[in-house]
Amino acid sequence: MEEKRLALGYRPRGCRRVHILGVEPNLADYGEEARDMIARASKIIYPTRLYARPLTDAGKQVFPSARDYYYLGDKVRQTTLFSLLNLPCPRTRVFFGRQRREVGRYFAFPFVAKAPRGVGQGRGVFLIRNEMDWREYLARYRVAYVQEYIPLERDLRVVVVAGRILTAYWRVASEHDFRANVFQGGRIDLEDLPEEGIAFALNVVRRCGFDDVGLDVCRRRGRWLVLEANMRYGLKGLAEAGVSLARFLDGLIEEGTI
Repeated sequence: MEEKRLALGYRPRGCRRVHILGVEPNLADYGEEARDMIARASKIIYPTRLYARPLTDAGKQVFPSARDYYYLGDKVRQTTLFSLLNLPCPRTRVFFGRQRREVGRYFAFPFVAKAPRGVGQGRGVFLIRNEMDWREYLARYRVAYVQEYIPLERDLRVVVVAGRILTAYWRVASEHDFRANVFQGGRIDLEDLPEEGIAFALNVVRRCGFDDVGLDVCRRRGRWLVLEANMRYGLKGLAEAGVSLARFLDGLIEEGTI
């Protein structure tokens, strides 16, 4: 009988080498058999944000690491990490409370403002063209996350799992939206993928210590920039590239990498 990894989250759905328990809000909500499986497992994959840190502190190995979940969906934390590592990024500032009034000291219209935490799929990203746009944004968010506006026709997403490149693809913005996100109407392009950009993204992922991430990068004025790390990246780009995350994970499990 082939060995199976235990998972809590549903990310590895379709993996033949994974037994998924699902996520319960309380450990006591699992049945006795499931709790015994968790107790006996030395390694648990996709433990979810709820259990990643406690399982690690209890001596379990987890994949992705608790580090991935710490930065998941949190642009403020990601930007701080990128800055500490001196990784090239768009000019970015975070404004708290009354500091939000000072945005004009650092950015001229237009600029980009984003939901600082907790959204994905291109939502919570706004092009701020004037004072009215800015006031509407401030009415939604107490913490303002602001970046310089970089006009882009496309950006490059590189998916890295366990230190290996799974796939890469361009995300091309539609004519009606400045965002290249596929969920917002962007399209996927697999042509002329730049080796330099892919290598840059892989280096960023390794320096940040991320285990499973879709890293978005772009090229501006002759240099590559980090845009964002997505730990819950969509699978459409993988499908169009003919890549299966489930099969890739099965292979990593079989060789003992995860």
